[in-house]
Amino acid sequence: MGMAGARGREARPLAKRCQPDLACILHSRQRAPLSIELGNPSRVRRVTSPAVTTYSKREIRFIIGGAMLAMLLASLDQTVVATALATVAGELGDVALISWVVTGYLLSSTCATPIAGKLSDLYGRRVVLLTGLGIFIGGSIACALSGSMPMLIAARLVQGIGGGTLIATSQAVIADVIVPRERGRYSGYFAMVFASSAVAGPVLGGILTHHFGWPSIFWINIPLGLLAIGVIAPALRRLPGRRHDASIDYLGVTLFSFSAAALLLGLSWGGVRYEWSDGRLLAIFALAGVAGAAFLRRQTRVAHPILPPKFFSDPVVGPALSAVFLVYGTYLLTIVMAPVFMQVALGVPVDQVGVLMIPMTIGTPLGAGLNGRLTRRSGRYKVIPLITIPIAAGGLALLALRIHSLGATEVSLILLSMGLGAGPLFSSSTVAVQNAVERADLGAVTGSMAFVRALGGAVIVACASALVLGLTTKWVHGLGALGNLEDLVRQRLSEDQRQTMVDIFQVLFAAASGAIALGWLIFTRVAERPLRDRRD
Repeated sequence: MGMAGARGREARPLAKRCQPDLACILHSRQRAPLSIELGNPSRVRRVTSPAVTTYSKREIRFIIGGAMLAMLLASLDQTVVATALATVAGELGDVALISWVVTGYLLSSTCATPIAGKLSDLYGRRVVLLTGLGIFIGGSIACALSGSMPMLIAARLVQGIGGGTLIATSQAVIADVIVPRERGRYSGYFAMVFASSAVAGPVLGGILTHHFGWPSIFWINIPLGLLAIGVIAPALRRLPGRRHDASIDYLGVTLFSFSAAALLLGLSWGGVRYEWSDGRLLAIFALAGVAGAAFLRRQTRVAHPILPPKFFSDPVVGPALSAVFLVYGTYLLTIVMAPVFMQVALGVPVDQVGVLMIPMTIGTPLGAGLNGRLTRRSGRYKVIPLITIPIAAGGLALLALRIHSLGATEVSLILLSMGLGAGPLFSSSTVAVQNAVERADLGAVTGSMAFVRALGGAVIVACASALVLGLTTKWVHGLGALGNLEDLVRQRLSEDQRQTMVDIFQVLFAAASGAIALGWLIFTRVAERPLRDRRD
């Protein structure tokens, strides 16, 4: 009787934390957790759910440092080839295929992000991240050794798969070692990596190509990738390994990849290779829609979906993904279209445009970093973006209203508001969605966020390009055929034509301001949940 009473007293505190008739998980620091079935305490079994592990400050520095290095490699290769394209085309020929050197990488990396995120949930962050590094290094070697344009494009597709894996998994690593309340600060560090790579990529690519030839922009990935492996392999050894006894949903992966690739391909070809009303382009979008619908239906029927439908109905994840789609897409629109505006409408030389974009590039990590520190202190991830996103919308609105009287320097300073205003959302959104899901879905939700960012950028930039080129064709007389923005930049415009271009960009920046405002309205619907001070 005494033993039964003692057993009852020990069970009561545990029962308060558990639902009736469900297995209760007791976490230990080093060993896998035990499951005790209520009503039958004699049945104790080991389960596969990982134990919560504590990390020293030194271990955290190595883990985050390795993840940031992996992120740098992936993000740098999005832009490093830009200044080498002319040299590559001159040596390999097939100039018509040169755009695929960039497009191929972005296409495969975008498709890989949600898939890699989910795989890291199933098989552990360490093995997926190291696999991604191996694929990335192998793709880099194949790029450097390419003797033809088709071979280089194929190698870039492989390299992009590795890059997308690094982007999704390196950010998910934060959630494995950092408590939610602290994650905003580290997300700010990753924002700095993205911003610095956007600026340093073309510069580094130009220097390496000029002094050592274009293959050097890929050879440099080898020592950096090996360094990342040397840091990550031991640093991530204590991260949880295989999470579930689950097989890969190959059909789901195929449907998602086909749908995403077709959609991105159509967006990149629209207004460039084909008119938007061209039947071939419409057929590509139709195929993307059919495959996408089949993929979403598939997600409701498999045990471990790549994009769990519950994400979109969650009061945090759903609105956060939608807001990021709009805000990040408009942010990328500004990065792409502001230089075109400066060159075409203001007559700024191309070598000065990069300098004028620096305030916006610097403002982004500053905003993200400041938000991370404030989130850490307050434990709230929503309030700062609600304040700063209107600053970004207001900056674009001011640019649209005063566009006829602004010089290049004034435009550059206004663009600073875009970086400072949008930056906090990029770090807060990742923190919010990771805080909202179970530990088993951290990789999937992080990969989904990366995918939504890339998709938003592709969709909104394509729409902006179509708007500018369409209005230019209708409003500006005396121009030749315009297939893309590069054709527009190469035009020698009269003063009257430049003034008309100012009117066109006024429409664009006004629409962009509206898109940011809509993103803000959607973000107001994100539920505010307390940031935990521990990892579950």
